[in-house]
Amino acid sequence: MRLINICFIGMAYLLLSVSTVSAQEISTDFSKTYKAYNNAYSRGNYPRAAELAQKSFDMAKKELGPDHEKTTIMAINLAHVLIILRKVDEAAPILSSARKKILKMHGAEHTNMITIHEDQAKIYASKKELDKSRKELDSAIAIITKTRGADDPEIASFLVQQATLDLALDKIDLAQQDYERALVILEKKYGKNSVSTASTISALGDVELRKQNFPKAEEYFKQTLKIFEDNLVEDDPVLLNAHARMAKIFIAMRDDRFKGHADRVIKFLPDEEGEAKPLFIMQPQYPVFKDGKKPQGWALIQFDISTSGKVEKLKIVESRPGNLFDKVTLDSAVKWRFKPKVKEGKRVKQLNTRARLVFAKDNIEVHMGEIKI
Repeated sequence: MRLINICFIGMAYLLLSVSTVSAQEISTDFSKTYKAYNNAYSRGNYPRAAELAQKSFDMAKKELGPDHEKTTIMAINLAHVLIILRKVDEAAPILSSARKKILKMHGAEHTNMITIHEDQAKIYASKKELDKSRKELDSAIAIITKTRGADDPEIASFLVQQATLDLALDKIDLAQQDYERALVILEKKYGKNSVSTASTISALGDVELRKQNFPKAEEYFKQTLKIFEDNLVEDDPVLLNAHARMAKIFIAMRDDRFKGHADRVIKFLPDEEGEAKPLFIMQPQYPVFKDGKKPQGWALIQFDISTSGKVEKLKIVESRPGNLFDKVTLDSAVKWRFKPKVKEGKRVKQLNTRARLVFAKDNIEVHMGEIKI
């Protein structure tokens, strides 16, 4: 079962230091295996970490017993890394068993329950049980609030996760509240112009964009871009993503200012062998008759794509009915931006590219070859 497309902020929970277990309790091999797990996890080598977590868990059961607290910790670690690898069905029974043991040993407010709640939230999300997922995150926040205070930065990460769930549930206002609460915590910890706060500001822009409140979305995206420009080099992927967001909002507003941001993104894109790909496509303004009716039809265009991703030598190949859609199509298509064609490691012009724009009532479909975008 694959996790649904909900982004969770991963926490590096290395829950047990071998120094917390006496040398008389564990073997040297166990100690070495657990250290190797920690190292693999910290390097992001999760397949290897999963192997070593399983081995550590098996050794703990043998050396300490299946009900020992440290064996339970090993189980939590194993479930955690399996979830990262999207092996949710394998992780679920391991996590469930560990949860019962932690509750029996320490109760519902023990700090190890934070990890369990987050990982259970991911399992529920994988099954599209989003309300249950959100409740698990609520429980994690409650434990952190009680043990470390309401302004602990980790709470902000859980609030961002909750906001992602809220958006998936189409609870836009609730998502906005979660992001705003997270932002207050992050600004208090890191300052208002910190990179650590910028992604949450950008997320608030996404919410406003979804609500079609374009001026407010633009305000948030500009704030994000300014923070990144002040802290990052010009080709940093995070900064380029901020430029892409600015281009997105201006395209939604039919504002030609999108071009400068789009060109910045394309300039620093890594070159990948293959044909040009559409990146920033502004749809034409749908023509309306004097009586308010919208005509239907299509226009076929042809153009070249330069090494900087711009449209050149644009022309109408054919259109129906008559030339009704020619002007709006040309006015829009000349502004399009593409990821340039790359051949033998170099950007080259792509000649005679064709696209068909289909005008159907309130909808305009853009087909690039066999692809509808």
